[in-house]
Amino acid sequence: MSHLERSLPVKAGGNTHLRGRAAGLIISCPVCQDNPADCPLHAVRQLSLRERYRWLEALPPEQMRKLLDQHSECIRRKELAAGEPPGTGRDGSDGRREWRT
Repeated sequence: MSHLERSLPVKAGGNTHLRGRAAGLIISCPVCQDNPADCPLHAVRQLSLRERYRWLEALPPEQMRKLLDQHSECIRRKELAAGEPPGTGRDGSDGRREWRT
C-alpha cells in the first residue's frame, strides 16, 4: 500500500471490503497493467491519484458492486479469449469471486 493510499481515509461501515477490491482497479487493469479504452474506469484512471481515491470514496456501494461485477466478467472474457481457463489471469481472479459483503 502506498503512502497516499494510507493517508486517504476509508469510510467505515460494511463497504471496506468492496472499497479495498476497487482500490487496485483505479490504478490500472490487473490483466494488462494498462488503461484500456473500453474499460469503465478509463476516464477515472486519467485523473490524478488523489482524485481517483476521492472518486472511489464518493462511489455508492451499489455502483461499486456493479463495477466489481463488470471487472470479474471482463477478466473472464479476456481469459477465455486468450485460451486460458478462468482463474489463471494475472490478478488470480476467477470471475466467480465473492465481491459482495
